[in-house]
Amino acid sequence: MSAFPADLLADLHAFIGGGPGDFGALALRLYRWQRACNREYDALCTLPVDAVADWTDIEAVPVGLFRDLTLTSFPADRARVVFRTSGTTSGRRGAHRALDTLLYDLGARRWAEACLGPLPRVGVSLAPSGPDSSLGHMCDDFVPGMPRFFSGDTGVDAAGAWRALATLDAPAFVPGTAFAFDALIQAASDPVPLPAGSIVMVTGGGKGRDMVLDEPALGRALARLLPGARIVGEYGMTELSSQLWAEPWGAPYRPPPWLRVRAVDPWTGAAKAPGEEGLLRFFDLANRWSVLAVETQDMGIVDEAGAVTLRGRLPGAPARGCSLTVEEALARVAATGVDG
Repeated sequence: MSAFPADLLADLHAFIGGGPGDFGALALRLYRWQRACNREYDALCTLPVDAVADWTDIEAVPVGLFRDLTLTSFPADRARVVFRTSGTTSGRRGAHRALDTLLYDLGARRWAEACLGPLPRVGVSLAPSGPDSSLGHMCDDFVPGMPRFFSGDTGVDAAGAWRALATLDAPAFVPGTAFAFDALIQAASDPVPLPAGSIVMVTGGGKGRDMVLDEPALGRALARLLPGARIVGEYGMTELSSQLWAEPWGAPYRPPPWLRVRAVDPWTGAAKAPGEEGLLRFFDLANRWSVLAVETQDMGIVDEAGAVTLRGRLPGAPARGCSLTVEEALARVAATGVDG
């Protein structure tokens, strides 16, 4: 294992903390270190390291491979943090492993406050919890100790959440998934006004589960039932360490300066022009322990300013990352004898 370069960490910390920095230069430095230390990622890449002279040419890993590979720039058994995706129909869950959450925590709070202003000090959570939930980790870091009314085992405690919301006497942070808020709304009766300055954060979708309300109807219902609060959107994923925010919910999602998003053709990888729909590919400088370039299964539009409008999931054929299909990528790693 090669220690993370102290000068690179200092530069990343300064840039994510709000100081000066050049995204492209930092991305190439991080990419070269990850190619040298992340053996699975290096085996996946089809370009020689020296052939990548611009951050837009950095090869991205499809999120699906986080279920099959460890993708760490250190021995995976030394991981101190393991965030896992929600369950899938196959029963396999993707995992994002790290030695620490230093850049994750720094960037999450800084960008949330840049987009939303100072965060409330109390809250009511409808977000997943547990040590393997990146969303739960972020929310607990924002408002430590807030009561939780969602469990992966028992679902949403809507009655308990409504009682907690009704007792709030200070601005509150109320995070949750769209699925959890849908369940909360179905158990509502009268509106519960929230103190001025409260923030309701909606993230994710139904994760394959049936929802009564679609997104526009959900937003209208939340505004009616929780008057006084701002309804905002958060976009993040287990495989990334940075988040995008939409304020209000329904507006394009804004990435932080240390995260760039590109829309590409799902099958050729060719870049789409601003305003054209494509598969979303993320370049996240806070992803220092895994891979900085991640290709999602989400379709979207990236505008001239870099903000993202989501267009749903990719239908049909599998996405290509690192110029390979998932099946080709797994075969390539197996052929090199890399075992993580």
